[in-house]
Amino acid sequence: MKSLSRNLEEFSFVKREKVNGKTVTNRCGRDFLYYGLNYTFPDKFNASKLNPVSIENNGLFGLRLPSWLMWTQLQFFRLPKYLKKNNLKLFINNREINTFGNFFNAILFSRMKLADAMQKIEQAIDEDRVVGIDIGLKYAGLLDHIIFVYGYDVDALYLCDTHKVPILEYTKLSNDGRYYMKLTKEVIKKKWTKFGRVWELRRI
Repeated sequence: MKSLSRNLEEFSFVKREKVNGKTVTNRCGRDFLYYGLNYTFPDKFNASKLNPVSIENNGLFGLRLPSWLMWTQLQFFRLPKYLKKNNLKLFINNREINTFGNFFNAILFSRMKLADAMQKIEQAIDEDRVVGIDIGLKYAGLLDHIIFVYGYDVDALYLCDTHKVPILEYTKLSNDGRYYMKLTKEVIKKKWTKFGRVWELRRI
């Protein structure tokens, strides 16, 4: 397996929060960005300091919204400026995200073929850059899930998540509380739609 340069044991894994015993939904973008920031700045972004819940509660990426309003993407309206302060920039399907308008348009209108997406992901891992795969779950890909990619081999991607989404058909590899997952390329091919996306965090 080809992987990012940091040892997996150095990651600050987190679990998706629960409210009244139920897992909070529609926070995968936030969680992917947390893992990307944890990979890049482990002393600042980790489970005991700036974790996904504290990032959201402090409004670092944008508005704190209920799950049913996440389609507005307003939870990310501060994201481009926040990343810039940390000398980072987000790219979605090769589109440079400098403003919230860029972000919203990329989510709605950017397109990438599966072969190009896999090539982009593997190239990012080879170059030790943060990358995530945004893959469809239901409704022809309108309901999706973005996940941090740690590594790949000929048959699968290896991912860091915060909970397990059963409909995605991936496998938990760790025997502890960490959600270190294996997603086969066969499943990716089956789930990929025109709304499939690759997210990258690059240093600037």
